[in-house]
Amino acid sequence: MDRLILYLISRALFNCAGLMLIPFFYSVNIGTNTTTWVFGKAIFIILLVAVFIRGKSAHQEDSLSVTGGAAFLFAVWLAMAMAGALPYYLSGLLDGASAFMESLSGFTTTGYTNLIELRDPSLILWRSLTQWIGGGMVLMFIATVLPAISGIFGISFAMPVALKTGIISLKRLKKNTRRLTMIYTLITIGGVISFSLAGLNLYDAVNYSLVIISTGGCYFSSTYLYNNLWFAIAVSLGLIAAGCNVIIYWQAIKRRKTSILKKNFHNSESRLFLLMILVLGLIIGVHLYWADCYGLMDSLWYGFFSVALYAGTISAYPMEVLNWTDFDKLMLIMAASVGGCIGSLAGGFKILRLMILFKSCANELTRTIHPDIIMTIKIDGEIVPPSLINRVLGFFFIVMVTIALAIIVISSAGLDMQQSMEIALGCLTSTGAIMYFHAGTDLLTSLPVYIKLFCCFLMILGKVDFFAFLLLIYSGRNHLLNERW
Repeated sequence: MDRLILYLISRALFNCAGLMLIPFFYSVNIGTNTTTWVFGKAIFIILLVAVFIRGKSAHQEDSLSVTGGAAFLFAVWLAMAMAGALPYYLSGLLDGASAFMESLSGFTTTGYTNLIELRDPSLILWRSLTQWIGGGMVLMFIATVLPAISGIFGISFAMPVALKTGIISLKRLKKNTRRLTMIYTLITIGGVISFSLAGLNLYDAVNYSLVIISTGGCYFSSTYLYNNLWFAIAVSLGLIAAGCNVIIYWQAIKRRKTSILKKNFHNSESRLFLLMILVLGLIIGVHLYWADCYGLMDSLWYGFFSVALYAGTISAYPMEVLNWTDFDKLMLIMAASVGGCIGSLAGGFKILRLMILFKSCANELTRTIHPDIIMTIKIDGEIVPPSLINRVLGFFFIVMVTIALAIIVISSAGLDMQQSMEIALGCLTSTGAIMYFHAGTDLLTSLPVYIKLFCCFLMILGKVDFFAFLLLIYSGRNHLLNERW
């Protein structure tokens, strides 16, 4: 393995151990000695591994190749997931495979959990922190690694300033990570203040901010808050912050130009994001009222709020959603599958890519009638390059094939097609709440080990980049063909 990849993984593990000190000291403060020892042993193990890996990375190169960047993406998710799983495993709550899946679900902000009845405050705080760390990792990858691999299928087009592609330098990784961490932390602090103003105590405000800003959404709270208007406003602010193009915030601060922020709120993608929430929310609200589930105002409230959560792939939801009809659940699955704006922390296919697909289809229909016409695709007055259109078409095809194959593999465990589809989409869109629509908690926690590990693979694939995985396969194939046996 590239020595620079080992060096970067060691840095990630050091950071993981450092952040694990937060629940460690919190457990000391509240006097849960058993959990304190669990976190103490986990930190010690992580530091030992990090030091060992750092020793193996001496004299590393100062840049990553495109293939090296793809390898790093997958290696760092696996390393962080194994490190983050230690508290769950050492506490005896979960076996190895379930602890790994729990940890990876947190880091990929999927929102699925094996610990529905988790009550230990320190472990709950660590679960929230893993989601927050995962959101920060996605930000860093979008700004540094992914543009070099695939251009992220449209994010460079959506940016007011082009992101750098090509060789991934260590200097650029460090500089961008520092800046993005500062912005991400400031947004999180803003979230804590917002939730505190909504009436939550400091512990709940911190946890909710961590899981909403990162679009993780998995938090173990015994308080029902979905009828709290101020809580909904705070969640909506977090949704706007995370569901729009977060990289634009970074570019605006980096270049000290507040005018750049206008692109985030005055472009067609952001308007379509809000329009999708309004339309699907209205459809669900009217249907809930027509089905006599709630009164008119409550129906509209649940409709708009739930669609907003699923469109941002935040994955938190009122428990009533599980009792809704399949029509309403399908609307929520559609919202999660589309996701937020490109460059956001939300999962899903992203709105900009769908805009390109629809405009491309419309152009092809016009060409059928007028074969000699020359047409271009424009978004917000800018011409979309043909190479980007081809990439998005290829990306869409790969996503569809992956979903079909994932449904086949998951159904091999005896699940029906609907359950298999929802588990696959829940993993690939980072919206774990979808997985509970027709598969109960007992069924999900009792899945075979190979299905749990396959779901982990889908979580990484959905959060990182499909093309990064294909690039690794292609590189490995060429290496094997060129190897002298």
